[in-house]
Amino acid sequence: MPITKAEAARLARRTGMKEADFCVVNDGVLTLLNREETRACVFLLTSSADADAEGLCSVYEIRPKGCQTYPYVLNDRDAAVLDEGCPHRTQFPPPPEGTDVVLLNLEERIVREGSAD
Repeated sequence: MPITKAEAARLARRTGMKEADFCVVNDGVLTLLNREETRACVFLLTSSADADAEGLCSVYEIRPKGCQTYPYVLNDRDAAVLDEGCPHRTQFPPPPEGTDVVLLNLEERIVREGSAD
């Protein structure tokens, strides 16, 4: 999950973790890490790598915007769609109106930050 520098700073401040413990730079973009043993976000409290395993977000109240809007993502025409990679996508309604604008704004911020490095 791509995150902004501001989101990374907020997560570090609120969790007491170092940014290197929960994110990495991929192609100039900060990205949340997954735990190797669960293949899930480092902030997801779960002990299983099963896609149907129960889990709770330990940073839910301060989770990044991309997490807030997931499983809605942009397609190649910049329209919001349900992520084909989400194993639970059938449980979600079509993207609410305006989701594409939110995602486009987020993408612009992330790309701008990545190109500023």
